[in-house]
Amino acid sequence: MIHIVEIDPQYHARAWFAFDEADFIRKVQVDHGAQTEMIIHKRTTARQLADEKLGARFGMDTLIYRADYLLGHGIYQTDVVSELRASLAAVASTNEFRIYPDDETAADELDRDPLYKTREGFEAGRKLREQLVEMEVLAEDF
Repeated sequence: MIHIVEIDPQYHARAWFAFDEADFIRKVQVDHGAQTEMIIHKRTTARQLADEKLGARFGMDTLIYRADYLLGHGIYQTDVVSELRASLAAVASTNEFRIYPDDETAADELDRDPLYKTREGFEAGRKLREQLVEMEVLAEDF
């Protein structure tokens, strides 16, 4: 299980999880992709886009990648851009965030990460703890 904590500029926090990398990418696409015209990740060719200008630049059948949060809005390149990297950039674009690759790491970081001990990070730590309790990773605090 992957655990994600996001803190917006007003210090409102949300904790959420993904079952695996593919689920993380899908959730970011749904959550962050619907909020803006920015493209999180796209793999295509100039021919598929019917764009002769891109075709002249890259070749009509060359795979090209667009990842607005990484490359800038509307920029295409031939260098491979991973969906995971593009999704992480989308999450990081507006919020401070923490991502934990498994339950144990998320639980350990509740006590280690200095962010959760600050006024700005208190809500984030509380929401992560609640999520871990709900998922039975941690026992309830009484």
